[in-house]
Amino acid sequence: MQSPNLPELPKHELEFSFDSLLNNNSGDFVSGPEVERVQKRASNVLKLAQENEKLNAELKAMTERLEAAERKRKELEQRAKKSSGNTSS
Repeated sequence: MQSPNLPELPKHELEFSFDSLLNNNSGDFVSGPEVERVQKRASNVLKLAQENEKLNAELKAMTERLEAAERKRKELEQRAKKSSGNTSS
């Protein structure tokens, strides 16, 4: 099973260093809307990653149940064919 492709992030949003998050040009701690935006995005990405893992686990379990049900159906069909073949002989 292959997971869906994630959207590409714009490169300009990835071009920063850890220091640039902590410091601005004057050396003071960066605060304000930019930091809040980055923190909110990081929080959202984490939540989405957790939700994605949960959904992938659910999908795997559902797929396994479906495959088991299909195997059982085929087995019952084969038994029905054998029993109808044995009674008609």
